Amino acid sequence: MNINSSFSNIIQYFNDCYRSDNRELSIYNFLDQKVENKIYFEGEEELLTGNHPIVPIDSAKASTISKKVKLYEKEKELLYGTFFICGNYIDPKGDSKTLCAPLFYYPAEIQQKGEFYYLSINTNERRVNYPIIQMLLSDSSSEFLQDSLFEDLPNKYIRFEHIEYIVRLFKKYFTKVDIENIYAYPENTNVKTIKKNISSLSKDQESKYVLLPSSILGLVTKSTNTRGVLNELDELGSHSDYSLPLQSLFSDEELKNKPKKYTKGKLPMILSEAQEVILKSSSENPLTLIVGPPGTGKTYTIGAVALEHMNRGESVLIASRTDEAVDVIAEKIKLQLGVDKAVVRTGKKRSYSTPLNRFLKSLLTRVRKLNYLLKEFDLPKIKGDELDLKLVNLSNEIESRAKLINKLEQSFSNEVENELKWGEHLSNHQNGVWNKIKTSYIDIRNRIQVPIWEYNQQLKQNDQQQIEDIQLFIRLKYIKQVLSVMKSDWKNIQRFHEALKMSNDTEKLAKFDEIKFDAVLKAFPIWLCNLSEVKDALPFKKEMFDVVIIDEATQCDIASCLPLIQRAKRLVFAGDPCQLRHVSFLSKEIQNIYRNKYNLQHIDNNILNYRDKSILDLVMSSLQSGNQVSMLDEHFRSLSPIIHFSNEHFYDKQLRIMTSRPDETEQALYFINIEGKRDKNGLNEKEASTILNAVRELVDKEKDLSPEFSSSIGVLSPFRAQVDWLGKQLLNQFEIEEIEKHKIRVGTAYSFQGEERDIMHLSLTIDAHSHHSAINHINKEDVFNVAITRARNRQYVHHSISKNELKADTLLRAYLSKTKSNTIVPSDIENQSRDQFLNEVKEALKSWQINSIWEGYSIAGLKIDLLIKYNNQYIGIDLVGYPGEYSDVFGIERYRILNRANVSIFPLPFSDWYFNKKEAMKTLKNYITTINKISLN
Repeated sequence: MNINSSFSNIIQYFNDCYRSDNRELSIYNFLDQKVENKIYFEGEEELLTGNHPIVPIDSAKASTISKKVKLYEKEKELLYGTFFICGNYIDPKGDSKTLCAPLFYYPAEIQQKGEFYYLSINTNERRVNYPIIQMLLSDSSSEFLQDSLFEDLPNKYIRFEHIEYIVRLFKKYFTKVDIENIYAYPENTNVKTIKKNISSLSKDQESKYVLLPSSILGLVTKSTNTRGVLNELDELGSHSDYSLPLQSLFSDEELKNKPKKYTKGKLPMILSEAQEVILKSSSENPLTLIVGPPGTGKTYTIGAVALEHMNRGESVLIASRTDEAVDVIAEKIKLQLGVDKAVVRTGKKRSYSTPLNRFLKSLLTRVRKLNYLLKEFDLPKIKGDELDLKLVNLSNEIESRAKLINKLEQSFSNEVENELKWGEHLSNHQNGVWNKIKTSYIDIRNRIQVPIWEYNQQLKQNDQQQIEDIQLFIRLKYIKQVLSVMKSDWKNIQRFHEALKMSNDTEKLAKFDEIKFDAVLKAFPIWLCNLSEVKDALPFKKEMFDVVIIDEATQCDIASCLPLIQRAKRLVFAGDPCQLRHVSFLSKEIQNIYRNKYNLQHIDNNILNYRDKSILDLVMSSLQSGNQVSMLDEHFRSLSPIIHFSNEHFYDKQLRIMTSRPDETEQALYFINIEGKRDKNGLNEKEASTILNAVRELVDKEKDLSPEFSSSIGVLSPFRAQVDWLGKQLLNQFEIEEIEKHKIRVGTAYSFQGEERDIMHLSLTIDAHSHHSAINHINKEDVFNVAITRARNRQYVHHSISKNELKADTLLRAYLSKTKSNTIVPSDIENQSRDQFLNEVKEALKSWQINSIWEGYSIAGLKIDLLIKYNNQYIGIDLVGYPGEYSDVFGIERYRILNRANVSIFPLPFSDWYFNKKEAMKTLKNYITTINKISLN
């Protein structure tokens, strides 16, 4: 169906849905219990006036808050609220509620210096409690009063002489707010007076309010910045020219102006087949989808996409819902590239970092820019006229090595074919003249040919050297690109530098309008940002970036992604339909009202279903070809018993478990029946106590280990009440140093999406008498899948309900049926095989005191003929040529897959064993010795 004519109406429809869905996101009552660990500041205001950059606070309270911030870093933030509007208001349900809402609030930080604790606030990141202002406004047309609040007030501090600006604004816009008390500023109103003022305004005076100068510190559940998204949706709704990806989302017509065909670029990494498909599609198609199950290298793949496009001279923007997810990607790209200068990590909370400002200042002022850049990239000095020659020579070396690698791969393949033919002959009786002549011929060929294991070793060495050279090539090419920009677009970079130093967003974005951003994106080709903060970092321009990547797309609503999609020439989404989805409380009735408002009754409801469909769902229905989607299928995170259930029930056994090992004697998955009870408040204290004791035992056991060698610990429950109680107990029982050292986190599945820990404790909480709604919640596929896939090494499932007390068709019953670890039982090494070659090799290994031997063991979906473990190193022996079950060879790509699973493979041809067993044994022994760097007896 062609819906191009409805584009503007569709955008406005999603704008209204988003606005309605997010109207409740505000702080209405700072005195409420939902604002935790409050500290009231009495006497003269010191932080907001700028009199002191830090102030001392109570050590006991500060210690508790610091631990809580660490424990709930993804869910809560420390805020300093000021200038409180107090009274009573009517909520959407018609109930009268207390109002004690800060007009402004600031991110706050507690620092420990010696035995004392101090508080500071970030005055550059002042936020206005915009929903409260909207509630107070009598004139709804004054929608963007927030701009006046930012523009009329000083940028950083508020002193007594600035009070007149607040008075002027309130007299103009908020006539029903009593502002007489504000003249007492900078003297803070104490909490007793605040409560007295609220009680003096009776509940039948909901329209009467008072503004009090006061400051309160509190821990608040994080809110999403919605205003920027709404502003850009307003602007997008008035457009008539939309980006190619945006058109692709809402149209099933074949679109013109498709990007040019893909030419594989240079990357400093070896990718799987699924990852190669993603790279190709991201260069050719307006839409590409990465399906990334838990632990399958989604972040690594996103980094590969970004690096390849950067290497082509293209720009990339990567966005996700959370700062944590963006930071992980930024770190991955830094590791892949070796430097972080090409990467801009921006947004309100991270802002533009001081190192970036220093880098820009140096670029703008240094005379010898090349020497400076080489030093920054930790590269040896070269002369300016040598850079081009160095790049040409390096490119030629890379191309030549690529041809050599192809040649080695072909030679390897040819020799394998020969070995298969020779093995068939050599394994039979050698009677007759012709057979003896053929055997002699094979013997001669065997002596003069390059052994397969040498081809394999040469390929590994060349692969590694190729990665190092490509990484160097990308760095030097980027240096050349920066030098070119500084020569041709110095003024644009200078303006960009000036914009970064501006604390006022309005001024910053106005400065951005003066900048030719093509030049900036040449100098800084990779940008990373929180999805809700894009508008604070970048101008709103159609197809500004060559590629935009949206991570965690399953959790993203359609509306908030549309402004980002308008900035893209090509779009890549990454997510997993089997993990947690975005949550919306918008009613279907409201959706229908907006649908009728914009005359969209003819549009498929799947396209307009804001409430139930994520942006990932919309993308999946918009793809034109299977070449645009690829599922990552190599799982690297969890030991095989932990991921086994998820692979079986959610991914149709398609995941290759790269962590599978035959000697997993230590159980990775534990089910512990606590026989606790869930009380009326939703708590199962017995389960919680068991978990707390287990955490304490591990923390004490590892007390002498340094943080880098200590186990990280996660505690997860599907229920908020259990999480909150566990969190309180953890705060009481553990020091902040212990929480930081072990990265102890507690939360629901929603808190742990995208997270992982060495050890996870799951508190299922429910018992046999729990309400069916609680059991249904656990059995939600997305919640269940995330909950059971966070652990790397060990997972403890604490439960108070048995499988027989659950319905037969539930996920939880099936999971609890796995009462033992799903460790794969290794083959009996004493079982005699009919394969003579394999038995002889096994005997040789045993003669070297190697007794950890597994026959026909599968890793990453690939069956290894012989897998041995020596000195904690796994080595696979690929038996080539002898007829029977173990005659086939993997091929070099399979070797690379196993290398990614940290298993080295040695190909051992039967012909070498047949003609010169002693030499073949010596070579195999040397290989094992080299890998382990320990001699065998």
